[in-house]
Amino acid sequence: MEAILGLMIPIIAIVMGIGLAMLGMYFKHKEKMMDHMSGDQIAELERMSRVADILDRRVNVLERILDDEIPDWREKNDKTL
Repeated sequence: MEAILGLMIPIIAIVMGIGLAMLGMYFKHKEKMMDHMSGDQIAELERMSRVADILDRRVNVLERILDDEIPDWREKNDKTL
């Protein structure tokens, strides 16, 4: 048991280090891409974000209506199974 634990700690440390480095590179890339966007692209991105927020609110309202009208609709229509 101690041998397994002795191997797990360095492996976990290495994997976490690589994961953190990859996450840092991802966010640096995203920041760099935002710096290269034109004004039109940023405006379009903001417009699309507003539309997505509106659609998200609409979906939430529709789900609440369905929850009130048909309480078990989620179980009957779950496509993830």
